[in-house]
Amino acid sequence: MLRLKRVLHVLAATLVLVVVADVEKAASQFDPCRFAVVANPGVVTVCPKGDGDPLTAAIGGGNSQITLTITTNGGVPVPGIPAEDMWLVGCSNGLLLCGLSSGSNADDPTNAQGQTTFSNEPAAGGCDTGLYVVVQGIIAQDPNDACHPLCVPIATRSPDYKSAGAPGPPPCAADIRCPDSRVTNADFSWFVTHYPTAANPGAPYFACADFAAPLGAIGLADFSKFSIHFFAQVGHKCPI
Repeated sequence: MLRLKRVLHVLAATLVLVVVADVEKAASQFDPCRFAVVANPGVVTVCPKGDGDPLTAAIGGGNSQITLTITTNGGVPVPGIPAEDMWLVGCSNGLLLCGLSSGSNADDPTNAQGQTTFSNEPAAGGCDTGLYVVVQGIIAQDPNDACHPLCVPIATRSPDYKSAGAPGPPPCAADIRCPDSRVTNADFSWFVTHYPTAANPGAPYFACADFAAPLGAIGLADFSKFSIHFFAQVGHKCPI
């Protein structure tokens, strides 16, 4: 019986190594110009805590879930790529991801068709006008644009836009972006410069401070949504 258990353990270990080897072999044949990325444009609020808008429920009610299909150079689907090996980043490097790439991993490993999805918003601070899909460090390319990096038109805006200083990065002025993975008084002070009030009726519009429908104007709905992440001056932060 003990010998049988040992044999089973060896077989199981061998199977894992074979699967990993197959995935690594397929990865070596990746052509990022052949990655198929499908998504509807949209805008989502993101937060370092990871409780912003799911990509499936973008601002205004749209569905901006990203579907990714990976094949080899020969067009063969690549199943079994781990979810943690696929993630999203800001096209303009405008997002500070919670836990680095773990803040925006895929929902599941690739299935038999080489396909997976991204349904949750990135757990992040900052602001960006689009998202890159990254697979094992390789950015999906656009086959219709000379194989340049494909920027998926999903804008991301976070109440964590400013830094409160140590232990985060140094504070920054005006609308310069310097998130620190926590929503603090520094973020509130920045947000209210764009929130029209009787004392500041001419507050300038800034898209990164626009968190709620209707988009294009900043009002009470945006203030309420910001406050969810800043409540009682104890702001949301990255748990890692």
